[in-house]
Amino acid sequence: MGTSNSLCAGSHAGPSQRPAMSETQPSSRPASEPCLDISVVTHQSSRWLDGFMRSLLGQHLPTAAIRLLVRDNGSVDDTRAVWERWRAQAGDRFAAFELDWGENVGFGRGHNANLARAATPWMLVTNVDLEFEPDTLEVLLARAQTADPRVASWECRQKPYEHPKHYHPATGETLWSSSACVLLRVQAMREIGGYEPALFLYGEDVELSYRLRDHGWKLHYVPRAAVWHYTYEHAAELKPAQFIGSTLANALIRLRFGTRAEAVQGLLMYGALLAVPQRFPGQRRRLARGGLKLLKLAPHFLRTRARSSEHFPFRLWDYEFARHGAFHPASRRPPAPWSARPLVSLIVRTMEGRRGRLLEAVASVAHQTWRNIELVVVEDGSDTARELVEGWRASGAFAAVRYQALPRGGRCLAGNAGLAMATGTYLGFLDDDDLLYADHVETLVDAIEAKPGLGAVYSLAYEVRTDVKSLEPWVYTEVAHSLVHREPFNRAVLWHHNYMPIQAVLFRRELFEEHGGFDPELDQLEDWNLWVRYSLRRDFAMVEKVTSLYRVPARPDHAADRQQVLDDYYAKAVAKHGQLQLALNPNEVVALAQGYARQTGLAVVPPAVPAPAARPLAGLRRLVLGTPVLRLMYHPLRRLYHALRRVRGY
Repeated sequence: MGTSNSLCAGSHAGPSQRPAMSETQPSSRPASEPCLDISVVTHQSSRWLDGFMRSLLGQHLPTAAIRLLVRDNGSVDDTRAVWERWRAQAGDRFAAFELDWGENVGFGRGHNANLARAATPWMLVTNVDLEFEPDTLEVLLARAQTADPRVASWECRQKPYEHPKHYHPATGETLWSSSACVLLRVQAMREIGGYEPALFLYGEDVELSYRLRDHGWKLHYVPRAAVWHYTYEHAAELKPAQFIGSTLANALIRLRFGTRAEAVQGLLMYGALLAVPQRFPGQRRRLARGGLKLLKLAPHFLRTRARSSEHFPFRLWDYEFARHGAFHPASRRPPAPWSARPLVSLIVRTMEGRRGRLLEAVASVAHQTWRNIELVVVEDGSDTARELVEGWRASGAFAAVRYQALPRGGRCLAGNAGLAMATGTYLGFLDDDDLLYADHVETLVDAIEAKPGLGAVYSLAYEVRTDVKSLEPWVYTEVAHSLVHREPFNRAVLWHHNYMPIQAVLFRRELFEEHGGFDPELDQLEDWNLWVRYSLRRDFAMVEKVTSLYRVPARPDHAADRQQVLDDYYAKAVAKHGQLQLALNPNEVVALAQGYARQTGLAVVPPAVPAPAARPLAGLRRLVLGTPVLRLMYHPLRRLYHALRRVRGY
């Protein structure tokens, strides 16, 4: 059981002073004393119970520390019989195994009944159509017991499809928590009265989350605590009950937590659904019944309006904005120690005066679900990060931590020092003002290992317009998240412009060994030049999921200054790419141009007169100038033409 005995410690440990390090803390409390209530509500659920119970019994956390509270809502299949069988087989392994039968009172009221019986500081609310990973409960309890006392919930990651809502990659804070599997502080739940009983099914988790935040509580997401949730038969499945229940809940939640305009918008949106084409039989009839319920419940929700100035987002029928790539599946790996899996080196460049940004960036690395990570920190022109690095090294959060302080030499020299120090099979960069979502490394490792011939993989990334209030301490407001680049790999397009943000790429170490690091003459756009060189002979591949973010200025004047710097370096970078074309033969250059034409959807106009056989590049000028967008590549290709004439005698 490892250190599981420690997880039944007291419930009010202070917050950690370093970003997300060890997952367990020592304690002398006996393992046999219960420290967790698990609340389960079932209805016609028999097909899921065996898998659920086997995964629960396989937890690292001793079952003697668990009180299992079951409420069945009027099942008429063999759900109750299966529960009775499991209580007879394994009931004595739990601190308690309580079964409660009753009519179907809905999801929230069922869990409220279990809340009334809770006897520990923590209650896990969970569906039964899921299976826990072996350390799920261990990780959740460890995080809860070391959290800020004002945190009320810790949400599990769902696999194979992660819930797409945004969360803060460094702190794990989220604006609402899914109740498919969430650990709740019993004190907070009782303070606010539990789930809203008026919501029968769907939306009750958003309402609970908003009400917790309205009372001053915070909510966290814990991606390392994962469950396999079998809620969808296939990706993007439409479930009628979910459609009806969630739309009704959205309109009601707007009445309680939305602005006046948002509340009215919800009512209008609901009414408009009656006029749209049906997506399933009986849609309008069920919506009409829901509309009558909406009118009946509206006064109750209006009388209990939010009392705080917290931000409660609404985005049409959704709430927090969703990360692109919701149905990109996670891989199921056979059990293996992390030390046996590929080491990934993440290189962070920093400098003096960026402590707050560096802390956030490294926190997002510490939260990665891929745990075999080597953190490489290179500080340009100072050694102010040394103390932080020593703390990270002592924490045990990383497989290895390396640090080098350099005389002031610029971004490229710092990056090259990091590349030279890194020992991982796969390498990546993280600038200290960028952040990684927790599944970033895992997602990219899965993709590159699925196709051994790839040189690198890259995922999608949000460009975040950020209004910086203070540099030290690091205080900012995120104004907007935008998906700017979403381009499948194409060498020709890459030679024209960069569509791979630096933190979004994971590449094989041998590319650095073969092609070297950054070009020191490029203090900007150095990553673009690197990707062009690394892709000369090896393909890259795009992963259709947002797994990171990078910041740009929100103020127009600052954004214009930043763009001017990039524009000044663009011609210099393009000239470097023109020199690289000497590494290609004429057929590869033509293929490069044709590939660009295919990617952009523009037809390549063939030469009017066939090119002489003795001069294979004679028609290339007409090829390029005959395609409008390809004219942008004309000058580097022209330089290549004359260079080839000198070198090869064409």
